[in-house]
Amino acid sequence: MKKTILFATALLVLFNVPGQAQTKEDAVKKTLNERYESAESDLNSLLSKESANGDLYAAAGDNYLYWGEFDKANALFKKGTEAAPTNPLNFAGLGRLAWLNGDATTATNRFNEAVAIITNKKNKVDKAVQQMAYLKMAEAYLQTDKKNLEGAIAFITPAQAINDKNPELYIQLGDYYRERDGIDLSNALGQYNKALELDPKYTRALLRKGVLYVNVKNYNEGLRYYNEAIVQDPNFAPAYREKAELLYLAGQYKSAIESYGKYLELNQNCRVQQRYASFIFLTKDYEKAIEELEKAQPCDPDNLYMFRLLGYAYTEVGNIEKGTENMDKFFEKATAKGSPEILGNDYAYKGKLLQKAGQDSLAIEMLKLAIEKDPEFVEGYGELATIYGKQKKYDLAADNYQKKIEKSEKPDELDYYYLGQYRYYNKQYAEADAAFANAAAKYPDANFWRGRSQNKLEVNADAPVGLAKPYHEAFIKQVSVDPKYIETYKKSLVEAYSYLGLLYGKQGNFSCSKAAWLKVIELDPTNKVANDVMTADKNLQAASEVGCVLIAE
Repeated sequence: MKKTILFATALLVLFNVPGQAQTKEDAVKKTLNERYESAESDLNSLLSKESANGDLYAAAGDNYLYWGEFDKANALFKKGTEAAPTNPLNFAGLGRLAWLNGDATTATNRFNEAVAIITNKKNKVDKAVQQMAYLKMAEAYLQTDKKNLEGAIAFITPAQAINDKNPELYIQLGDYYRERDGIDLSNALGQYNKALELDPKYTRALLRKGVLYVNVKNYNEGLRYYNEAIVQDPNFAPAYREKAELLYLAGQYKSAIESYGKYLELNQNCRVQQRYASFIFLTKDYEKAIEELEKAQPCDPDNLYMFRLLGYAYTEVGNIEKGTENMDKFFEKATAKGSPEILGNDYAYKGKLLQKAGQDSLAIEMLKLAIEKDPEFVEGYGELATIYGKQKKYDLAADNYQKKIEKSEKPDELDYYYLGQYRYYNKQYAEADAAFANAAAKYPDANFWRGRSQNKLEVNADAPVGLAKPYHEAFIKQVSVDPKYIETYKKSLVEAYSYLGLLYGKQGNFSCSKAAWLKVIELDPTNKVANDVMTADKNLQAASEVGCVLIAE
């Protein structure tokens, strides 16, 4: 079964309850505060004493469902239907699992069984249990990727008739309107506000309002409600998690890590510790991520994703040995499971490690696998191009840069620059010129390379028409505005002025030819070609460079 953790989807106020749960209600509060491991222990203890209690089986099944342990949830709900066949909660639980797994027929059948139990007066089902069953079934239709809004409101309506003073009723109504109305927040907000009118400290409603605003990218309002929820209950763990994820989206990585650290503090267990380490990796603080991943990995050594992230992080900091060690462990474990967890990025990182280790041929094979797994893996084409360029396989390097550009949502000018160079070295001069044209606005020497490319396109080298001239002039003009540019591009400037010197000489413009060669000597006093020309050519010696405007303003 696909494990999909549904955060903040339970039905009561969330609290952090320290110590051993004394009642089912205490255990449920732990579930709602995402303390799944602790709730599991408490509910198992309670079930050992009350093995026929249907409410306990439902609570234990819920804990596994929200945790993402669907197989365990299924087993508990089934036991609940056997131990308490007139309790609708476990039938509703089985229906929810079926809906989560895409089995609409089974979900409908199970929901119908739950409704039949509720509506059969002989069963004398407690009103609170009836309402909870209806709301949980509605929740299933609202909280998954596949929505059933008609089904949800069909369950919410009888729930409202049972008790319209339950804040949770308005949470589900708010969720219904949120899904129905899209960016129109008014109806959903109205329902969440009704929950707060019934209980001003109802943190679930505050959390929902925050999520609502974040979904429309109003991060300031979202953050305000998360903070308000924390003020109402400083131990309300989901608010710290949502806040951390919001701050991550906003690029406030340090604050995001602090907030997630508080979530970890309230939920000290292996899974959360590993998620915290994974979250730090996402902030690109790779050194700290390594520290936390190494601490978190031993508590669940079979979690192959820890090896993946350690492999990635060590690669990013340049530790080839540790990166290779962890990526190899990841591939070993993933392959043992049939390889479904292997992503294109995994092959890509392995390729990067092989490339850094000087094993280019193996790196190429890995990068090809990465692209085969994910044809939209843009960076993979760039990595391949770099290796092929190093091997002087310019045709393959250029072709991969071309693919990278075609796959990119917004191609980078630098990609065009490198594409131009590889096309040039592959003697595709017209294609090189076209690529450099897309890079010239950002990279000054792209015009220089355009000049080189155009010069190669001259039909008669002995009597050139000056195809390269406007581009070499544009390059000289661009870089001459700043002394540091002149120093950076000195070699290319020498070549550009030399081109102008030769061109003007062949065209009989000895005044400008001399001016150009003098610029070469000014940049490189020992330049042999310039000094030889100036010494040997009497036309240049007789000419005056004063009347030449070499580069027009």
